[in-house]
Amino acid sequence: MQQSNCKNVELLLRPSQIASVLAGLVLLASTGHIVVHLLSYFFDITETPFIGVWLFFTMNDEANLPTYLSSLNLLVAGILCAIIASRQSALKQFDRVAWWGLAAGLALMSLDEAAQIHEGVVGQIISGYFGSGEGVLYYRWYLAYIPLVAILAFLYIPFIKRLPLRYSFRFVLAAVVFLSGALGVEFLESYLASIKSTIAFDTLVAITTLVEETLEMSGIAIFIYSLSLYMAEFEYSFNFLITADIADPRQSRYNQNRVSAKQSYVDTLSKRYDEDK
Repeated sequence: MQQSNCKNVELLLRPSQIASVLAGLVLLASTGHIVVHLLSYFFDITETPFIGVWLFFTMNDEANLPTYLSSLNLLVAGILCAIIASRQSALKQFDRVAWWGLAAGLALMSLDEAAQIHEGVVGQIISGYFGSGEGVLYYRWYLAYIPLVAILAFLYIPFIKRLPLRYSFRFVLAAVVFLSGALGVEFLESYLASIKSTIAFDTLVAITTLVEETLEMSGIAIFIYSLSLYMAEFEYSFNFLITADIADPRQSRYNQNRVSAKQSYVDTLSKRYDEDK
């Protein structure tokens, strides 16, 4: 019997475990923001050697822990959508396109969050052509993103309707929570930024930023958890295999090893499924 050189690494994840990790990350980011801002009431932390701790945890700034976690969660959500799109061959073409659209959109949102595209690029371009905004539209990137969100929401209505009710409800809930922070609370933050002379301005901005970022992270966490439930119910699996470069695969044992490993993996899943039943 020929021994296979193919080595499989198996990682089993449960939705409850994923939910616990996501909740912990949201709590970590929110608590860090609260702690550094509470410390700032006792002394000016930005004028001490601990300014790096402030910059690392505050949600008022970018390129730090909260930004990293938000960008990472968006990317993970996009990867899960891509796996669903690629593995559900029985889907109708529209649904496949919808899943791929979610994957691409979330990947772009991850890039946007990390690179500050909406504020640093889109907002600056719009301000250059139309001037600075006022009130709730002080952040000019709203002019581009609000119509885009409305159009995408309209286009995805048929897709949401075709999902099982338990998942369409969770997906809509995730979107509502995320947009409540990304657009709703940020309207208030935009207004505060436009007047700047409000009493306790720094405190109000710190609070609104906390609520905004927490809602955004919570919305993505709900979405990832919902995707994990979806994938668990329909028994998704994902294999990751790296092989050496082969001049002529037909003259190697690669194909035999791959088939053998795949069959062994399928047999293992089938055995587990029968035991669970």
